[in-house]
Amino acid sequence: MISPRATVQSPAGLRGDPVANRYLLKERLGRGSLAEVFRAADLEGGPDVAVKMAVGNSEKHVERIRDEAAVLAALDHPSIIRFITHSVMPAGTSFEGRPFLVEELALGASLAEATRTRLPRAGDVAIWAGGLLGALAHLHGQGLVHRDIKPVNLMLSGLRRSPVRIIDLGIAAAAGAPPEPGISSGTVHYMSPEQAAGGPAHSSWDIYAMGLVLLELLTGSKAFPGTAIESLVARTLRSPEIPNSLGPGWCSFLTALTAMDSDARPTAAEAAVMAARLVPPVAAGLANSTCRRMAVFPARRSRQLV
Repeated sequence: MISPRATVQSPAGLRGDPVANRYLLKERLGRGSLAEVFRAADLEGGPDVAVKMAVGNSEKHVERIRDEAAVLAALDHPSIIRFITHSVMPAGTSFEGRPFLVEELALGASLAEATRTRLPRAGDVAIWAGGLLGALAHLHGQGLVHRDIKPVNLMLSGLRRSPVRIIDLGIAAAAGAPPEPGISSGTVHYMSPEQAAGGPAHSSWDIYAMGLVLLELLTGSKAFPGTAIESLVARTLRSPEIPNSLGPGWCSFLTALTAMDSDARPTAAEAAVMAARLVPPVAAGLANSTCRRMAVFPARRSRQLV
């Protein structure tokens, strides 16, 4: 066992103390405005993990890591990255005072990376959709909204039981929570119209975003490209264009997920059932034109926030 005060040279050229007295930082996997993520070796012989370390030690940084750790700790689903522990680096150690969390390492590429050169098969997308929507149903059942569903936050795992996993719950919020002034609440190219308008967090936001992600995986193009402003304005004026070539099953499914009226969208559990019906893949033989807007769900009363 290495002492918590021991200093070790990592493969990435970082000098640091083992995080949580156990995990030695290796290469940095990514960096955002508030945190950076490292691959770390388990000094007790377990598999490598991911360590999300705040870039500073202000109250804002501490609160963000603490909140994300609390969200992850409350979740238990094979298609959501698994939480391990969190704390603050002690005085006298590398990264002194910086909060961190340790989570399972997703070994595969993100869907953004995996689909950059070749579109996945529709059957694979249907399988991924079922698992991811099941994970959202679990998340929503805990009264939470992810708020940032996008291809880069969905990681391939190589596992049959959970081939894709949701990561990065850094801006997840309780359903009904108001927007936070000065803090981004999502990625503009995948936001629902009501999320872009700055309303209270709602589970239907994640459903709409997942619809745009699945459409992008199947077509290779963003539904609402352009600048942030162009993308946001476009979705307030129209629904995304869904090619008939995807087949009636996919057209119906994606139309439901991306309905302009949030109350007309299915719940995550309902959408997971719909995705299961698309496996094996639907044959595509129709002309590549825009799907007719079809009524997929009858009008329903406004659902309570999950």
